[in-house]
Amino acid sequence: MSARLAAGLRSVYDVLRSIDRRVRGLALVELAVLALAVSTAFMVRVLPGRWGPLLSEFDPWWHYTVARMIIERGWSGFFEFRNLVDTMSWYPTGLNVGSTFYPGVSFAMAFIYLVLSGLGISIQPLELAAALPVFYGMVTVVVIYLFARYLLGRGPALAAALLLAVSNAHISRTHYGWFDDEALSIPLMHAGFLLFLVAINERRSLKGAAIYGLLAGLSIGGVVATWGAHRLVIVLIPVYAALLVFLGRFRPNLLVAYLVTFATYAFVAVNVPKLGPGYFKELSMAVGWLVIPYLLLGLYAHRRLDETKRLLVVRGTAILVAVVFVVLLALGSLGLPLLKFFSVLVPALRGALPIVQSVAENQLATWGSLFLDFGPALSFALLGIYLLVKRGTDEAIFLLLYAAAALYAAGSMVRLALPTSPLVVVLAGLGLSHLLESSFRSAFAVQLRRPSFQGRTFVAVPLVALLVLSLYYLPSGAGNTLQLSGIDAANVPPTVLTSSVPTRQPLLDWVRAAEWMKYNLPPTAVVASWWDYGNWISRLGERKSIVDNTTIDSKRIALIGYAFMSPPNVSKAIFRELGATHVLIFITFAPFVGGTQGGQLLYFGDESKWYWMLKIANQEAKNLGLQPIDENSLLGPGGSPVNAQDKFWQQTTLGLMIPYRPVRTGTQTYFVYDPQDIPGFRLVYSSSPPYSTNTYAYVYIYEITD
Repeated sequence: MSARLAAGLRSVYDVLRSIDRRVRGLALVELAVLALAVSTAFMVRVLPGRWGPLLSEFDPWWHYTVARMIIERGWSGFFEFRNLVDTMSWYPTGLNVGSTFYPGVSFAMAFIYLVLSGLGISIQPLELAAALPVFYGMVTVVVIYLFARYLLGRGPALAAALLLAVSNAHISRTHYGWFDDEALSIPLMHAGFLLFLVAINERRSLKGAAIYGLLAGLSIGGVVATWGAHRLVIVLIPVYAALLVFLGRFRPNLLVAYLVTFATYAFVAVNVPKLGPGYFKELSMAVGWLVIPYLLLGLYAHRRLDETKRLLVVRGTAILVAVVFVVLLALGSLGLPLLKFFSVLVPALRGALPIVQSVAENQLATWGSLFLDFGPALSFALLGIYLLVKRGTDEAIFLLLYAAAALYAAGSMVRLALPTSPLVVVLAGLGLSHLLESSFRSAFAVQLRRPSFQGRTFVAVPLVALLVLSLYYLPSGAGNTLQLSGIDAANVPPTVLTSSVPTRQPLLDWVRAAEWMKYNLPPTAVVASWWDYGNWISRLGERKSIVDNTTIDSKRIALIGYAFMSPPNVSKAIFRELGATHVLIFITFAPFVGGTQGGQLLYFGDESKWYWMLKIANQEAKNLGLQPIDENSLLGPGGSPVNAQDKFWQQTTLGLMIPYRPVRTGTQTYFVYDPQDIPGFRLVYSSSPPYSTNTYAYVYIYEITD
């Protein structure tokens, strides 16, 4: 029996050795840790699926709509994309899909759906759209592992994969239902970075550099076709290539890889309808083609000059190129990116863009928001940066350049924490693995000489660090009273089920409102609202909207805001001119506990958004031929809508439409349900009765009367 057991164990050992050889040296333990990271990423990100196949926020509904338009046309839909027009939004003109949107997210879903259908696999389009971000999140974990493995080694790669699997910033936009551009772009972006770095490896042949450069260009081209923030990628690659030349690290395969990579993603860019051939002159792309002659100079210097003269020539020329670049900008020969993108570099410019400012995720980051997104991993990332400076390799230089750009962007705009999250975990993985390896190595060395308290301390310090790190990732239900972990970020219903209120409990008012519009408003109905809700009206309510989340026409959005801030007779004329038959508002309110006679506005709905309606309306008033509105007469002390003046409540259309009215007693103000008779408007729908205790969200729909 013992011989049989020994033979059996030997067979198992041989099988494991065979598997180990098949994965080409990848240790089984390493593979197991990677599998743990991927499975953890799946289990966390799929949590919102318990509420059914629904999409989060607003933009994902639009990507889904475009994907459906392509699917309905079959494979020819990809070629018809440029000419697609959506008639449900931006009434009466409709929306030109091809010239307005990046196709990547919708193309990917439509392609996957059509391939599965061709194989006889049936799946509902909405279910596929909701599940794809989870799949993209899992792929990102693998890509980041490979990225860190190539640049930094096994330990940092595994740590980075595990940290990304539970990263709050990354989970927030890759969980079930978040069908948006970032989820697809992040793995493509880092695959492009990895392939480009592989292409320019000093040992790579020119043929190999061209092949990997082509793959890098295709991957980066996918980002260009998917995401407006691709500008970070197509600026980082040429700047890095130029920096290597500046530092005297030119080699011929750098020129080959760069030319192939740039040509490939530039070809993709000019064929994206939203960008077109004119994009080749925009600043972001211009950086790429201006670097080409500098690389050619590097080739000449590499072949013809000694090291001293070589550095003198390439560094002197770099200054000259910078001057030429500034001159071209001053002459207007290079197109600047939209102010929205340029404001990432200069946040103060956002003051000229109230529409951008009105979105919370476009605000400047704070230390609190950065900690919420990155947690203690940010501390280990700082250690990782220090270690990269000590290394000084080409790969370290790339990561340092990437860190400088990405961390600045994350501090400039809250939403850019997501593209920064993979970088943070890579840096943190380097710092954490170094801390663990150094501590245990020191502890082992000390204990070999003489067991002591010092040796135990070398072990205790990293264990304490790991304990602190793990506490951050615990969900709130596991003893963490603050909702900080990525599990908490995922374990919430889709936004439409919470009516866009920050709660973990379903509030079904928007679902009921969408159903009511779908089955009770005539097919010819046109609903006016603030732009935030346009996609829900047109996609869920299946009724035409005048403005929506694409914000392509600031003047029309301003006109809607002006109507809400005007007296009823003025607003009725504006709404009629726009073709509206109904007006929708969204209010958040909490009644007093234990009673029905009053409560407080919560300021998650139009009761606070009217501040931006006013700002945007006044910005465009003169261009619309309208008289600017006196802001001080409406806003309360300190310019806050929380303390709105009586004029807002008594003379503006929105103030009159809000059925909860202020009652002031001394220094206290509370709100009671007191709907007003508004000339030209008739309330036809309320999503919940007044003072409901099971909701904080109320949708009201008014019919415009003759």
